[in-house]
Amino acid sequence: MEKIPYSKQALDAADIQSVVEILNDPLITQGPKVSEFEQAFARYCGAKYAVAVSSGTSALTIANKALGLQAGEHVITTANTFVATANSIALNGGVPHLVDIDKNDFNISMGHIEANLESQQQFKGIIPVHFAGSPVDMEALSTLAKKHGLYTIEDGCHALGGVWSDSRGTKHRIGDCSYSDVTTFSFHPVKHITTGEGGMVTTNNETLYRNLLSLRSHGILNPADNRVKKAQPWLYEMHNLSANHRITDFQCALGLSQLSKNDGWCLRRSELVKQYDTAFHNSLFVKPQARKPINKASYHLYVIQAQRRDELYHYLHQQNILVQVHYIPVHFHPYYQNQFGYKIGDFPNCEAYYDKALSLPLYPTLSDSGQDRVIATIQDFYNGC
Repeated sequence: MEKIPYSKQALDAADIQSVVEILNDPLITQGPKVSEFEQAFARYCGAKYAVAVSSGTSALTIANKALGLQAGEHVITTANTFVATANSIALNGGVPHLVDIDKNDFNISMGHIEANLESQQQFKGIIPVHFAGSPVDMEALSTLAKKHGLYTIEDGCHALGGVWSDSRGTKHRIGDCSYSDVTTFSFHPVKHITTGEGGMVTTNNETLYRNLLSLRSHGILNPADNRVKKAQPWLYEMHNLSANHRITDFQCALGLSQLSKNDGWCLRRSELVKQYDTAFHNSLFVKPQARKPINKASYHLYVIQAQRRDELYHYLHQQNILVQVHYIPVHFHPYYQNQFGYKIGDFPNCEAYYDKALSLPLYPTLSDSGQDRVIATIQDFYNGC
C-alpha cells in the first residue's frame, strides 16, 4: 500500500533544470541568483527588502540580533511552536518568555500576552507564530508591542502566501511587515516552497536590512570609505559577532522556480482543507483548527484535535498514512526546564491541545483519492470504537 506522508516537497523538471544551470555557472554561492531571489520574494510579500539565509532558524536568529537583543532580555513567544522559535532567542543570550495559546485557533493568546506585559517583568520583543499557516491578529499584537516599546518578529515559517485583513479592511500578505519589524520564513522541504534548506527575512527598514546583510556573513561589511576600498580592494571589516548564515545560488535558483508556483499550491491546499472540513464537520471525534473566514490562511498543516489520538496515530501509520504531531510544547523539553525553570503544567491550553493534536496529510500533490483514503481510514477507526 502506497505511503502517504503528512507533507513533502513538489519538484518538477523546471525546478531541477534551474539548479543544473547554476551548477554549470562559475558562481554557485554569493552570486547574482541570491539577490534575484531576494528581490522576487520581497515583491511577492509586498516588503521593501528581503535577505536570504541558510535556514528558517538562521532567519530568526539574525533577526533577533539585528533588533538588538542583549543577554538576559526577555522575548515573548508561544509555547506551541517548533523549538527553533524559542532557540533563536536563547542563542542570542535572551530569555524565551513562553505564553499560552488560544484554545480554538492554537495561536498565541492575546490575553496571555497582555497579562504578561502588565506584569513587573521587562521585555524586549514579541515573536508570534502564524501556526499551521493561520494568521495571528498582527494589528492587535502590534498595538500591544508599540504600547510597551517592543520589537516584533513574525515567525511566518508556516505562512508563505497567507493573507489577513486589518480593522479597516485592508488586506496584508504575510511578510509585508506592515505591523512588524521583520518576518521570517523557512524553505525546508515540508514548507510551502523549498530550497532544500533555507530561509528568508523580510523588512521595510533599510537600517535593519543593512544589518541583516552583515549578520548573514560573519558580521562583515566593506569599508565605509570608498577611497580606502578602491586603494585596497581586498579589505573588509567585521563589525558584529555573527556566523555563516549564507545560502547558495543553486538553492536560490530552486527557490525562484518554486516561488512562481506558490499561489497555485496555496489554492490546492485550500481545496484539500475544504474537503477535510466537510468530512469532519459533524464529527464527535475530530475537531479541526478554528480559522477566521475574513483571513486567507496558507494551510501549511491541517491540524485536528483527535479523541484517542495516540491510538489513531498508530492505526494510521499501520495503514501507511504517516500523520505527525505538531508540536511537543517548548516547555516539555529538558533544556527549557533545566535552563529556564519551565515545568509541565505551566501552560494548560497548550498542553490540552498537544494531548489531542494530529497533523493530517496536506501538500499540493496529494491526490483526491489519497485524501479520500485518509478520511475513510479515520472514519473506519472511529466506527470501530
